[in-house]
Amino acid sequence: MVRKFVLAVSLAAALGCGRSEAPKAATPAAEKPYPLKGVVVSVDSVASKVIVRHQEIPGYMDAMTMPFSVAEPKMLAELRPGDEIEAKLVVGEKSSHLEGIVVSRHGAPVATQVIPEQGPYGKPGDAAPVTQLIGQDGKPVSLADFKGKAVALTFIFTRCPLPEFCPRMNAQFAEMEAALAKEPALYAKTQLLSVSFDPEHDTPEILREYRERFLKGVKGVAPAHWKFATGTPEHIKEFATFFGLTYLKSGDQYVHSLATAVIGPDGKVLSIRRGNDWEPPEVIEDLRKAAAR
Repeated sequence: MVRKFVLAVSLAAALGCGRSEAPKAATPAAEKPYPLKGVVVSVDSVASKVIVRHQEIPGYMDAMTMPFSVAEPKMLAELRPGDEIEAKLVVGEKSSHLEGIVVSRHGAPVATQVIPEQGPYGKPGDAAPVTQLIGQDGKPVSLADFKGKAVALTFIFTRCPLPEFCPRMNAQFAEMEAALAKEPALYAKTQLLSVSFDPEHDTPEILREYRERFLKGVKGVAPAHWKFATGTPEHIKEFATFFGLTYLKSGDQYVHSLATAVIGPDGKVLSIRRGNDWEPPEVIEDLRKAAAR
């Protein structure tokens, strides 16, 4: 089931205090800590995550509401919606988490706005939508343009700050692009597509410059093999909903899920992965299977 995300819209607090245990190990040099202050919106003990309505994180992120992994899962048992907390947001190359959580005030649960699940979503075997989007070159683009090729697509927005979300999707696709380029026969039968759900900011010009960052220095890649696209809010919503992507704007950022799919040369879905727990070789293998159909 696609996880529901929530946006806090009000807050009432009462006195109280609590403290998490100190981290057991020093922060690795590759990770950078940022001070975080905010209010707990909801707690997911099973996934070891907490959704926090946080203040601006200077030098890293505007104030918004986001889900965070927690390095000390047993601390989740002490957290309640409405708690005011302070913590360290530790950001690494591929992941981030909260640690050293301190509850400064216990408060009443906040009122929330829920992103409703909008299924039924597409599934393997379904025909993928040929919604018209706009490519990084400013020209119309849709899955219909890639008929006869196996397509891997994912969703991103360029201002996404947390490494396990859009930056991970971009890094995974960049790795796939480089690997596929080493297999000319398969490369000619495949296509990569990254779709932004932030059309207000992610114009074709922004996407074109953003795309080049990941292709710089990669040998053997064709300019049109990995496309980035945007579109009207209505068209993006239609397209993203089919693949199970949920997103809600919060300031200049988005609270969102993840979705990555492989479409066969016949335009039908081969696979959909909703999350970030996949590696490039897995999707490349799906592309290989799809291209062989």
